[in-house]
Amino acid sequence: MKKPTDKDFEKRVGKKVTLWRELRTYILKHYDYEPVLSVGKKEYDWTIRYRKSGKTLVTLSPEENDFCVLIVLGKAEVEKARSAKVNTFVKNVFIKAKQYHDGKWLFIRPRNKNDIESIKIVLSIKRKPKSGPDN
Repeated sequence: MKKPTDKDFEKRVGKKVTLWRELRTYILKHYDYEPVLSVGKKEYDWTIRYRKSGKTLVTLSPEENDFCVLIVLGKAEVEKARSAKVNTFVKNVFIKAKQYHDGKWLFIRPRNKNDIESIKIVLSIKRKPKSGPDN
């Protein structure tokens, strides 16, 4: 199977491409994590993990006209996230996520710009972003 390009990812996420680009641009601008492409055995079984020193910040998985953002929070991060000023949609994903002994796995399918802004807040709990002009 050939390695998917950015265009392949954008075609897959379809109508959510603006949100996809905004989140990817934000991550590249504010974090020193390398995007690592993973291609599975099935068609469209692709993910982009942003990794550094063996640690994953976030995983993005394209879906048909959608995408999923996976953020794994450790125990201490879960406690900080409880009081985070995120929108109702992301707060509900957090509340409904199963609590494991070592944290929570948040699977977020952003619907709009407000969801992306809340995802940025959750990412900042996981790792402090580099400061920049638009932080």
